[in-house]
Amino acid sequence: MNMQLTKLGLSIIPLLLTACSGLLSSEQPAQQIYLLEPVVLVAKSSPVKELPVLVFTLDAIPGLDTNRILALDADARLNQYGNARWPDFLPEVLTSVIRRSLLSSGQFATVTTVAAATSESWNLTLEVQQFYGVQQVRGTTDRVSAVFSGLLRCGEQDHRISLSASIPVNEERLSVVVRAHQQALDDITRQLWDQIESRCEA
Repeated sequence: MNMQLTKLGLSIIPLLLTACSGLLSSEQPAQQIYLLEPVVLVAKSSPVKELPVLVFTLDAIPGLDTNRILALDADARLNQYGNARWPDFLPEVLTSVIRRSLLSSGQFATVTTVAAATSESWNLTLEVQQFYGVQQVRGTTDRVSAVFSGLLRCGEQDHRISLSASIPVNEERLSVVVRAHQQALDDITRQLWDQIESRCEA
């Protein structure tokens, strides 16, 4: 009797291990997380003694408020690049990267996303309208398109901000597509800095 129970127990163990392995394994590919980096900005003039505080906010249009890396096809469908993601939702990622880029200029006392605007602070509000791959043929990315718009207030003046970049993609590899996103963001950030420098005086 004991021998039969022992054999039964040993026969159950492989079944349990098989069941557990099914729960622990997944046929889905592992998430691939990609990082965007700030660009170093160089001021055309020397910093003034009283550096302004910049209050910065950024939002994205519906559909782009996600951590997925996206492509827009010819039928206006937003598709996902496999299991590729940004480290956070797109507005949080771009806010962090652009904020650090602006700080690198040395022309601001701080660039904050939490402080309330005051009469002395400068205010920058951006909306991301495009930041995705463009696929005229499904599965083939032609370029990465980035379009931002917003409002810049410095002193007592308001200035409309329009920024756009288009970076060609010559190879359908995720690393190449992400690199094009980085180049588009670098271009957008430099355009933004040029407009701030040309329109605002500390």
